[in-house]
Amino acid sequence: MESASDYRVAVAVAHPERAAQLTRTAVDVARDAGGEVLVLSVLVTQRQSPFALFTDEVIKRRFGDERREILDRVVETAGGEVPVDGQLLVAYDAGRALVDAVVEFDCDALVVGWHERERPSEIVLGSNVDRIVRNAPCDVLVEKLGVEADGVDAVLVPVARGPHAELAAEVARSIAVANDARVDLLRVVGRNDDRAAAERLLTEIAALARPAPVETRVVQGDVTDEVVEASNEHDVTVLGTTRQSVLRRRLVGTVSQSVGRRSDSTVILTRKPVGVRPRLSRVIHEVL
Repeated sequence: MESASDYRVAVAVAHPERAAQLTRTAVDVARDAGGEVLVLSVLVTQRQSPFALFTDEVIKRRFGDERREILDRVVETAGGEVPVDGQLLVAYDAGRALVDAVVEFDCDALVVGWHERERPSEIVLGSNVDRIVRNAPCDVLVEKLGVEADGVDAVLVPVARGPHAELAAEVARSIAVANDARVDLLRVVGRNDDRAAAERLLTEIAALARPAPVETRVVQGDVTDEVVEASNEHDVTVLGTTRQSVLRRRLVGTVSQSVGRRSDSTVILTRKPVGVRPRLSRVIHEVL
């Protein structure tokens, strides 16, 4: 994450009752970076419908009351802690509209909600969220909806190597600092893994999580089982997607999937754009 004053966190909200949960995460991240929050809400229209006869402004005026209520509630939730603005979008495709908005408003991060799917499929997080994670040229935070921390005392970060894990530590720091909470870093190793290397990795990641209080732990065992067990003992779990998932054209790795589905705590998955610098990737996306 950046520390510049123009840092902007977008948060996509669609339902009034879920707006507060996602907004708190966006506010924590924006405050930590000295930035602002942009609330995005999409009015989805069908191509073959009477909506096609109206301009976007007419649709917003006639049918946008609920979305405006959401935007007003989000501003109230932010409580003046960071600057908050809102944009009501009209589009046939919500996922594409959000990705385009990230480019248009030069956003550095995007927070979206994830509903657990009753029947797992190749569409891991839901079609819109999957496409946002794949295409958004900025940091993406996917937060499991329906489970909300009632106060935050400790944030868990299961540690791996790579930019996604580093982003997870930074997000955990933002949440912990805002709530006077602790960050617990967990590294799970196999029987033949180098424990000293695991300790060194935790030391590197701990630097990203400070100035929040940080505790580190290395355990041996099955990665998914150990992370799920630890997650259930924490208020919030933040974990990065894996390089392996990208190579397999999966948006989140099996560990991230399993933790998201099995954990009783709030779970936030993080993905950082790789290959080109975020702002450059946004320019490329816009040109293409």
